[in-house]
Amino acid sequence: MTLRCIEIFLTSITDPIMKDRARLLVLLLVSTLPVMTGAVLSPALPALRAAFGAGAEAWARWVLTTPALFVALGAPLAGGLTDWVGRRPVLMASLVLFGVGGSVGGVLGTLPAIVVSRAVLGLAAGGIGTVATTLIVDYYDEGQSRVLGGQAAVMAIAAMTYTVLGGALAELSWRAPFGVYLLGVAVVAPAAVLLPEPASGADSASTEERDTGVPWTRVGALYGLAFVGLAVFNLVRVELPYYLRAMGLQSGFWIAVVLSAGTVSGAGASLAYDRVRSRLGTRGTLVLLLGLFAGGFGVVAAAPSPPVAFGGVVLAGGGMGFFVPTLTDGVGRLASASVRGRLLGGLSTLRNLGRFASPLLAQPAVVGAAPAAPFVGGALLTGGLSAAVLLWGAVRLVRSTTAPCGTMVPPGP
Repeated sequence: MTLRCIEIFLTSITDPIMKDRARLLVLLLVSTLPVMTGAVLSPALPALRAAFGAGAEAWARWVLTTPALFVALGAPLAGGLTDWVGRRPVLMASLVLFGVGGSVGGVLGTLPAIVVSRAVLGLAAGGIGTVATTLIVDYYDEGQSRVLGGQAAVMAIAAMTYTVLGGALAELSWRAPFGVYLLGVAVVAPAAVLLPEPASGADSASTEERDTGVPWTRVGALYGLAFVGLAVFNLVRVELPYYLRAMGLQSGFWIAVVLSAGTVSGAGASLAYDRVRSRLGTRGTLVLLLGLFAGGFGVVAAAPSPPVAFGGVVLAGGGMGFFVPTLTDGVGRLASASVRGRLLGGLSTLRNLGRFASPLLAQPAVVGAAPAAPFVGGALLTGGLSAAVLLWGAVRLVRSTTAPCGTMVPPGP
């Protein structure tokens, strides 16, 4: 399913933008590897916990969550290394480390050892995600927005595909899903052949000169949105299953169907990102996606039944589909080649930290004890942010039209 999605996306890109289909295919395939970290193994967790007996509950949870923490740590480290030693060395090392660190868990005999291997996997995934996105921005100029939208769509479909694959392998053994991570090693050869080091004129400028050219105010605003957006959207995964059970939906299968609705609508929105941005601009796209977040969470909060909640998840998922490429595209356009790896690595870190912070937003002390309270809070927060971005754009428009002749008002994201 993931490869089919990649094929459809490749055929939708015109030749002037996409000069090398094989290169883009490898880039998109590499981009799906980080989403594998949790997706492949989550269906095997009950069997893994049962295999290690009493006392395995806490360690089994760490097996699933540890990679995400180390992705947040590894992304900025990889970003700095890509700007220092180049994109290819970091990518090759990350792919090998991903394959070895991910697959070795299938032969280890203790849960603490598996958790350590998962930490290594997370560091490698942080490197892969950062370098893959940086290379897209490096390679593609006019087609950057379209390729980043396609990347987000392929990653969304890959998350579903890897989860299904992991579930099928878990029927054989809890150790079997670990073998899927060897795909990282399998991709090394095509990546080495098809992903050259991009040309850069960064060597002529000092680090201090390069850093002072970064528009930190706008980058910081996008970082803040990354943290808040992922913290809010992850409430769907963290809180919605409990809310649906409170509505009377007890079937694990149908709960999974509701949860996956956002992934499907998000993939469609990501594919449409380039067209939407070309009409609305970055600021207009931000207003739209935050409005979709707010509307979706509002529908979920007010939903009298699971089918209505399903519709709210579809709306919120559409917002997330625009959200990821908008932020990546925005930071990529603000960053020169010499600091691009660091800035995109920082964006990845803020997104993962947002996911970790999501349970904190759902605490009764923050939003109240009602089952719908987290979604009410999410709707109010994202609705307020959408209004703030709209107001900010209006203020800048007024400033630009009333500025004295010859005065330049710098463009915003």
